[in-house]
Amino acid sequence: MTAPSHTIFLARAALDTAVAHRTAAFPTETGGILLGFRAHDLVVVTRVLAVADPRATRFGYLRHRRRAQARMAVALSDALPVIGYVGEWHTHPADAGPSKTDLRAVGATARLAEGPVALIVLAGPDAQPATVYGAVAVRQDFWPIAAINPVEVISVEVDITDDSVASLEVEAAALTERERS
Repeated sequence: MTAPSHTIFLARAALDTAVAHRTAAFPTETGGILLGFRAHDLVVVTRVLAVADPRATRFGYLRHRRRAQARMAVALSDALPVIGYVGEWHTHPADAGPSKTDLRAVGATARLAEGPVALIVLAGPDAQPATVYGAVAVRQDFWPIAAINPVEVISVEVDITDDSVASLEVEAAALTERERS
């Protein structure tokens, strides 16, 4: 079976937000959730929300569900209806991509999601990210019960786009409207 081709597009404004949070927290890990939209095998990240973990260390970050849901509710209150949860992000203070724990966690999230779930890791040995790592987790719908379906986690390149958040989100809304017609 050939793995599907997936891509993550990350708005530069969203990357800048993540970098600012990384710089403020360095060398402690930090992270949060990704908001945006999906189109076929494409995950477009337009917004990055930080979700504090007071117990984060150089070697670990845990995204707290209730804090994430509260931050997401506020952010989505003024967003177009097409914008929603598309994944997770966090930092590594060394140049290391997603760990096995990171990949298992995004896989577990994808098992219950409506589409591909993106993972972005900003990694590097100083306050600025040396590398932006990406992965996409996709549930394989073999069984009628989502919770028991296998998940494929694919390492992908993260493409940075200089398009504005507003233009990306308006295009997504127009695309959704065309698909409904």
